[in-house]
Amino acid sequence: MTDDRSLPAEQRLYDAVARWNPDTGNGMPDLIDAACQALVEDLDSPALRELAGASPRDRSADVGALADGALDELGIPRPGTVPPGYVVAAGGGVARRAVIDTLRLAVAPAPAEAGGGFQVEVYVNGTEMTSAGAGLGMDPYDLIVATDRLRATPQPHTVPIARCRCGVYGCGSTDVVIVSDGDLVHWDWLIEVPMARGVSFAADRYSAEVERVGADHSWETAERTAGRLVRTHLDREALQSHGLAVSWVANDYRDPRVFRVALKLHDDYQIFVDTPWRDRSPEELADEVRDVLGRHPAEWRASWHAIKPSLPGPPPIAPRSWKREQFR
Repeated sequence: MTDDRSLPAEQRLYDAVARWNPDTGNGMPDLIDAACQALVEDLDSPALRELAGASPRDRSADVGALADGALDELGIPRPGTVPPGYVVAAGGGVARRAVIDTLRLAVAPAPAEAGGGFQVEVYVNGTEMTSAGAGLGMDPYDLIVATDRLRATPQPHTVPIARCRCGVYGCGSTDVVIVSDGDLVHWDWLIEVPMARGVSFAADRYSAEVERVGADHSWETAERTAGRLVRTHLDREALQSHGLAVSWVANDYRDPRVFRVALKLHDDYQIFVDTPWRDRSPEELADEVRDVLGRHPAEWRASWHAIKPSLPGPPPIAPRSWKREQFR
């Protein structure tokens, strides 16, 4: 990520202060450079001049005091105080972000080194963002299938948008804060950011794109179609009444002729319910899975695994017919 020279000098100084880590010293040279560039672009204050003349060898506390002083003298907000969808304005203060960006979402195969599967690619103004952030888009199940995580509301909410190239979110992560603001929807990037500014979309076009990708199932395999139908139409309240929630759905990696639903019982156990495909369509398989899971757990043919090693026995809801899962 590089600085966007189209941004006001005030915004770029704010960003440099926000990226600087006073505990590790990371970002101090960039902070000093930003102060020098701000002077070149006709910003001026006593603390800014001192900050521009500072050295990366100076004490973090001293540099931090100069940075805070420069922001205050120039009327620039402190990091963390700019609302989502707003930017630091030329001359100080904040202004509603007025730039209108374009959004396109696409589902594409994930690479084999990430475990295969699929990813949701995010294109802003024609440039793919997830590869520029943490590296790999999120699995559709985590973003657009049986969920409305990308839906914009007046209350800001944070959504994972990219994961590490290895396929694990947390090993590498890019999040966005999404908020609706009248006729605009704003995204502000967090953690491993793919560009130097947040982005804003026309609200009607944003909603249409989110609805379009959610309704497009052309990328799905039979396994994914069955998974979508199961996840979308399960009676979650009935499962929750037994302390259960769906963790994942997929073909059993040991035998793709078997479709598996993994459920979590609190944070104590995993419970697995298997359904053979038997040459059925995804719709037929999903109907049977939903029918089985709609019954009382005592009627399931299931296996279990203790998440916590301190739990030697089966889950309390398990009948005697449930088997302990043997991983191999």
